[in-house]
Amino acid sequence: MTKKLTALVTLVVFLNSCATMFHGTKETIHIRSDKPNTIFFAGEQEIGRGSSAVTTISKKKLSKTTLRAESKGCTTKTVPIETKFDGISLLGLLLDFGIISILVVDLGATGAVREAAQTDYVLTPECS
Repeated sequence: MTKKLTALVTLVVFLNSCATMFHGTKETIHIRSDKPNTIFFAGEQEIGRGSSAVTTISKKKLSKTTLRAESKGCTTKTVPIETKFDGISLLGLLLDFGIISILVVDLGATGAVREAAQTDYVLTPECS
C-alpha cells in the first residue's frame, strides 16, 4: 500500500511540473482597436467584435497562432503571437534533473516551457 501511495504522489508531482504549476497551461491575450467596429480573430476563430476582445490560448498553440483585426472597408491588421522561454520551468532541474518535469511535461505535454512575450495587443485596421 505504501509503495502505491508513494508512486501516486510521485506521479502527481511530476505531472504538475514547475511552469505548469506556477504559470498554468494557458495564456490570456487581450486585444484592442482604436476602431469601434472591429472583428477580432485568433487563428481562424472569431474571438470578439467591437473595440476589444479577450481570448485564452493553450501554451502549446501560442507560437502557431496569429491575431487578426478586420473592419469593413479597411486593410486587415495581422500579427503573430511571439513567445519566450519561461524560466520557472528550470526549477524542474531540482526535482528530477528536468527529465520528466521539463522535457516531458513542460515541453512535450503542456507547452508550459513557453509563455507569451506580450499579452496586450493594439491591432487597428488601417482605413483610408
